[in-house]
Amino acid sequence: MLVRLPIMLSYPNLAVHCALPAGFMQQLLNQLSPCDPLTCLVALQLLQELVTNLGPSAAQLMEQLLLPALLPLLDDAGTVAGALPIAARLVAEAATAGAAYGGGSSVANMDGQSQHTRHVQSNGNGVVHDSPANALLVKMAEALDDRGNAGPEQEIAVLDAAGQLAQPSSSAAALLAMVSDTLLPAICNRAVGRTASPEVRLAALHALASIAGVERAGEARDRSASLLPAAAEDALRRSVYRAVSGAAGGVGGARSPAEAVNNLLQQPFADVRTGVYRCFSALALRTWLAVDVCNNSTLLQRLCDAHSESGQQACEWRHSSVMALWATVQYIISLPNDAAEARYKQQLPAAVQQQLLAAARAGPYGVGAHASQQQSHFVATVPR
Repeated sequence: MLVRLPIMLSYPNLAVHCALPAGFMQQLLNQLSPCDPLTCLVALQLLQELVTNLGPSAAQLMEQLLLPALLPLLDDAGTVAGALPIAARLVAEAATAGAAYGGGSSVANMDGQSQHTRHVQSNGNGVVHDSPANALLVKMAEALDDRGNAGPEQEIAVLDAAGQLAQPSSSAAALLAMVSDTLLPAICNRAVGRTASPEVRLAALHALASIAGVERAGEARDRSASLLPAAAEDALRRSVYRAVSGAAGGVGGARSPAEAVNNLLQQPFADVRTGVYRCFSALALRTWLAVDVCNNSTLLQRLCDAHSESGQQACEWRHSSVMALWATVQYIISLPNDAAEARYKQQLPAAVQQQLLAAARAGPYGVGAHASQQQSHFVATVPR
């Protein structure tokens, strides 16, 4: 029966139609046991294909059906790597579908909180979960708890899953901030905090980029698409600042987000610097970070210098960071004086507009420079 799944995947929304024969899902669920690792891994591979092809109308149903069976696999070292991405994808798709249809367990409310959090009670270490989706996020938070015994590989798997969960929609990303009071701070600590291995830091930077909306913002640098519901945005801001305001400070002893970004860009590893630019290009769509960076002359000079990087990806993501800053500065300047964020107008240096405009027009490689190969990352339209 399992070998027939690839053929069945050609049917849209197969979970709610008749493409699956009677009893198929139950047979598949029966294979999800760590007692038989080989059979379980085969079933997980098929589930990965199934979840990838889910339509919106099937997402919430499949979350309810599959997630409870996946949760026990997260406690087994042999199956967690295969089960975690599937579980994250289910929660993300269900949250997105709930927001789109105006209902469901993951839809955001007017106050910015998710319905996932309505009956969740706080304890000293996070939350008491009352649904499979909450249970998943709590398990992810536990894996990133410094008091636990998770190794780097498990932390990276959790960070990758967090990034995957955050990509589809702001309502999905908000779950990472609202369900557990420890998950988002743990991600930020590993991204911009003082201690983290290069591999874990890189995974955390990419996860934080997705949470902050790097994919959702797209080429147009759509601030509204990148921003989270209000309560989650506040949690994001507080988590970033707390990561650099502890007794030891952030990475390199940084005392502000801008200092942390600047210190990370001193790393000799191009992939880490590229991750920093990618993460920053999403966070810079927030007014609080844009103003902080604009007042850090050392970092601003580096960002605006087309010759500060030489690799293609680093060059293009550096320029994407400039475009994000430019978009946010333009937004701040356009605010009416009675707007809540209008106070940031007075905090912008006088020449920052001209500096950013010149850097934006210079492109990823500088005025008159050309890439030796086709660009592989998006670069926003340069203002004229």
